[in-house]
Amino acid sequence: MSLHARGHTSSHTPMIFSIRTKLLAAFALDLLLMVSLGFFGLHQMSEMNEKASFVETTTIPSLDIADNINFIITKYHGLQLEYIINNSSADKTRIEQELSDLEGQMSQQFASYQQIEGARGGTPSLGTAKAAWDAFVEATHQRFLPSARQSNTGSVQPALNRLNPLYQAVVSAAQQLGQENQREATEALGDVQQGYQTSRMVVLADTIVTLVLSAVIGLMLSTRIASRVRRITTATVAVAAGDLDRSVEVATRDELGVLAKNFNQMVDSLRSQRAALEQRNAEIAESLRRQQQLTEDLIRGKQAEEEATRARTAAEAASQAKSMFLATMSHELRTPLTAILGYAQLLHMRASIKQPDMVPELDRLRGAGKHLLTIISNILDFSKIEQGRMDLDITSFSVSQLVQEIVGITEPLAGDQGNRLIASLPAEEIAMSSDSSKIRQILFNLTNNAIKFTKDGTIRISIARATQSAQPCVVFTVEDTGIGMSAEQIAKLFQPFTQADASVTRRYGGTGLGLALSRQLARMLGGEIAVASTPGVGSAFTLTLPLTIGPEGEAQAGSSLMLATA
Repeated sequence: MSLHARGHTSSHTPMIFSIRTKLLAAFALDLLLMVSLGFFGLHQMSEMNEKASFVETTTIPSLDIADNINFIITKYHGLQLEYIINNSSADKTRIEQELSDLEGQMSQQFASYQQIEGARGGTPSLGTAKAAWDAFVEATHQRFLPSARQSNTGSVQPALNRLNPLYQAVVSAAQQLGQENQREATEALGDVQQGYQTSRMVVLADTIVTLVLSAVIGLMLSTRIASRVRRITTATVAVAAGDLDRSVEVATRDELGVLAKNFNQMVDSLRSQRAALEQRNAEIAESLRRQQQLTEDLIRGKQAEEEATRARTAAEAASQAKSMFLATMSHELRTPLTAILGYAQLLHMRASIKQPDMVPELDRLRGAGKHLLTIISNILDFSKIEQGRMDLDITSFSVSQLVQEIVGITEPLAGDQGNRLIASLPAEEIAMSSDSSKIRQILFNLTNNAIKFTKDGTIRISIARATQSAQPCVVFTVEDTGIGMSAEQIAKLFQPFTQADASVTRRYGGTGLGLALSRQLARMLGGEIAVASTPGVGSAFTLTLPLTIGPEGEAQAGSSLMLATA
């Protein structure tokens, strides 16, 4: 009765400065400081964003255009030298056309630069550079070309000496234009850095003030609350140990006082329930024993069925996980690799002007990156095929032109191996209606394999018409005089991630995925790949595809895809 009376009285007595009120006040103060910091941060970020946008939309494009201007000037001057050295009329005509093309490119660069600079009021360096270039071009057409066209002695010094002052003026004006853009970029970067430093100092100061205030308020509250919490904790430990006769004195009217009162009521309830629980526990223990016996019988009865289900589920999950892993990792690898190749291309362009000695290393970097990108693309395409997500893009195209493109791409690689690459094209033009990009990928894989496994030999690509099942077809044949393969090696040839044997992988490299992917793509297009080979003599890969894929052909290709993935 006394506890009930005390609780009834305290419920009508207002609590002054409760713990909740104090904590809310501290939180409000911290929140005010954080909001102030947020407003300041947004303001600083807005200013830095304007500077960054200026660098992105104006400064960086201006720097790129200045580099292009320097490149065009250098190439233009080189063509002048080539014009003097070459005595052939055809060469001179070609060089004059290239000079005209460069003049058009330079006009575009000046127009682009003027458009960018119009947003910030223009620059005198642009006018100087354009005037110097116009004078240089005018002297080229009025004095240099007529004189050099009539004189075929091959003398370089007199003709170039007359243009050197104008050339030096153009180079100087272009360099001044680039230096001006570089100075503007440096100033914009300095502004961004200054804004960052200011924001950093304000954020640091506001953070320190917030931490100090929070620490002082927390220390004051914790000191007063800790002693009362300690008493409640001691009683809680005693009750947890089984002492249900323990109680806590209710000395305050705040939240801790309410907690102490509720704790005492809880202990009273626990005392009354403990006896009932002990009896109930005995009943539950007996029921659990009977249920456990029944469960064990069911488990033993279904054990064989569950093991079979788990094995089937594990196999399906492993197959799905493999496909998802290949597709995800190939995509994630190709994205940064594309950026790397882009930067390598940019470095190659700049190194060709400023650091020519770096060009061979950058060429090797680009070649290795392109090779790796091809491998990753093959893996990604193979994963798409396995998941039935590869689409066809049906267009009409010339078969001869397609083969000539393959020859143009792979001929330098064949030359590095000492091989001759020959294309036997039909006299009449053959037009196909199919997915040209996938056919190009198949032929590239077959030709690249032939080159890789052939040294100082011959690779021949031939085209022929044929008929299969009353349907007109085109037969592509890629023959080589390389190392050849045995029947056992051919049996493993089109398996994913597998090569003829381990020694081939060690000696020639590769992922073993190109031929597997090529066969899958061929089946998607309603065709097939066959191979005939003799060890030490060479190999011949035959790709047979329908001449036209229409609505019915697309359905057949879809069926082939489902068969391949199954």
